[in-house]
Formats: sequence, structure tokens, C-alpha cells
Amino acid sequence: MWGVLWYVLGCCRVRVTGASVQWALNEFARRGIPARKICRVDELHLEATILTRDLPRARLAAQRAMCSLEPVRQWGLARTLAPLKKRWGLCAALLLLVLAAAILPRFVWFYEVSGNERVPTQKILRELDAIGVGFGTYGPSIKPQEVKNQMLCRIPELQWLTIQQSGGTAVVVVRERPVTEPVNDRRTARNVVASRAGVLTRVAVYEGGSLCKVGDVVSAGQMLVSGYLDWGYKTQVVGALAEIYAATWRKSCTVLPDTALRKVPTGQTKRSVSLIFGRRRVSLTGSSRAGENCERTTRRIQIVLPGGHLLPVAIEISEQNVYDTEEMKAREPNVRALLERDAIRRARQDMIAGTITKSRLTLRHEGGCWRLYAALECEEMIARMVNAEIFKDGIAND
Repeated sequence: MWGVLWYVLGCCRVRVTGASVQWALNEFARRGIPARKICRVDELHLEATILTRDLPRARLAAQRAMCSLEPVRQWGLARTLAPLKKRWGLCAALLLLVLAAAILPRFVWFYEVSGNERVPTQKILRELDAIGVGFGTYGPSIKPQEVKNQMLCRIPELQWLTIQQSGGTAVVVVRERPVTEPVNDRRTARNVVASRAGVLTRVAVYEGGSLCKVGDVVSAGQMLVSGYLDWGYKTQVVGALAEIYAATWRKSCTVLPDTALRKVPTGQTKRSVSLIFGRRRVSLTGSSRAGENCERTTRRIQIVLPGGHLLPVAIEISEQNVYDTEEMKAREPNVRALLERDAIRRARQDMIAGTITKSRLTLRHEGGCWRLYAALECEEMIARMVNAEIFKDGIAND
């Protein structure tokens, strides 16, 4: 402990030379000059460690004792930092570093989101920034309870939210609202009707009274399974449930112009460089506005700190390639493949379940357009559940 204190105050190793060097020590004690690590070298020499500030008084005390005193070595905090007096830039950098270490952790610079599955992370961060919780927000000013109340109003999919701060990083912990499946109440009266006209190929009734069988020809909207079961002495109300497949026929016409515009690059390229800081954009070179006949490609270089934290500072490089347009005739093989693929895709999207068993496709060139006439034979599920009417006193009520 005393060694550290003497190092801060500054120490000096001195050598006392004289006929009676012990008299010099007596003078040191009489004048109140502390000395440590006293070592007798020989009959005429003695070494001791004193404070640098006591060096002038120690010389006078040695002269009173008919001795001479000379410093051998000096050290201490002031002597260690003495070279910094000529390096003001380094001193300023060290001072700024100390201030940054003391001030920066009180602000929140980076955010992490945990606990979200359906709600995107970027959406949560955008809403936080909209209520004033973003890059550089003063940490003690963030009130988790107030933030939670505002965020739950902005994002109804969230059930709970809190913010946990650790230095310059804040972890946003969320819990999403569970998705509630609609309750299938078996006591609710429902019928099963046909969504399209066709010939029934498969009938599987799980609930309700069946009104059809395989081979029947049904029309769109016809009731296939009833939600009312008549037992003679009473009527039971159920939610009808069935899987009914039928052979159906679909006709469609897909049109495509016989000419299209094709892009022809001119070889002219415009480049622009912008500096992005948060929501601000500063154009460094060129113009970032794209022309009418330009294809724009953008490359962004962002600063990534250790740990994967992104700073809201980036350099964006945009290239605009100028092109001209020219008309191009569509070739029949390509047109047929494109139109056939589109007609089959739309038919499959319109079916809940099923397959296309047969297809008859006719391609014609009429009026400057290619037309594909499609006749498709399908086997698809046509059963659809609808709410049944409630009968009271012989009158149907919705």
C-alpha cells in the first residue's frame, strides 16, 4: 500500500557520501523527511529512497551533516506520464475513450428481439422506433410498462412485451398471442352442398344424413348431406361432415398477345454513391433517381461490429443500366407451353383436392393474339359445409 502511495507521489533513490553518513539520517529525521529502504553501501556511502518533493530539503540536511547527496534514480506516476505532455493528440484520445466508456453504456445502440415466430423482427423494431425507442435512446428514459402498452396497441398479434437492458444492448422479449382455432360445435346445424356440378365418384359421410350416392348427377348448390336426422320420434341436429368427390368439367380460354416488348441493353451505365445514416441519405456522387428505361441494381455496404451488431451507417452503390425496347414475335412452341402451364395451374388452384384426369387443349391465332381453349376433366372434392336453416313452427329462419 505504501509503495503504491509513494509511486503516485514520486520517488527518488539518493546516495549520501560523507565521513559520518549516519549523521545525515539524523538530520532527515529531525527535519521530518521520510526515508525507506535504507542501505549502507560501505563506510562512506549510504543509499535511501525519499520522496521527490523532499529532494531539496534532503540536500540541505546532508550538507548540515557534512555530507554530499546526489540522486541515483527517479520514478513515479508523474515521471511515467511526462512523455504524454508532448503528445496532446494521444491525451485527447485517451480522455475521449474514458468519457465514451462512462457515457456510451447509458444509451441503447443495438436491439435484439426474441420470442417472436409469426411477427417479423423488422416490424417490431419499426414500431419501437415509431414510439421513440431506437438507435441512441437514453436507457433510463425507456419505461418498459409504457412501451408494452403502446406496442400491444400497435401490434395486436403480441400478447406481452418487455425490454431488458444490458449496457448498450437491449433485448426485446415478446410473447405472441396464441392462434385460436374455431371450435367445431357438433350441435350447430350444418349441411354439406355441392360446389360444382358433376357425377359423384366417391362418397364418405362422417356426420349427418346422406342424400346422395355414387353415380348421382348433382348440380352446383345441391344439398348432399343434411344436418337434420329424422328418427321418427325426434329430430337430431348435427354438423354434417363428409368427403364427396365428383367428376367435373372445366372450360377456359387463356389469351396472350402475339408480340411483346424486349429489353435491349445500350451499354450506358450510370453510377451513384450515397451515404446512409439512420433515416438520412446524403448523395456523394451522381444521382440516385432512376430514369424511365433503366434497370437499377443496388449494393449496400454496412458496418458490422463484433457480435453481429449492425450500425445504422451504410454506403449504398447504385448502378443504372440504360436499355431500349423492341417488339418481339412470340413463337408458337413457347406460347403453347406457357399457356398450357397457366391453364393447368389455375385449374389446380381452384380445387381444394383432386386431380386432372383428361385434358383437351386447342391453340389458335386470332386477332393478333394467341388463344388457348382448354377443356379439362377432373376428379375433385365438391363437398362444402354451410350453415343450415333453423326451423321453428314450420318456418325456416336464418
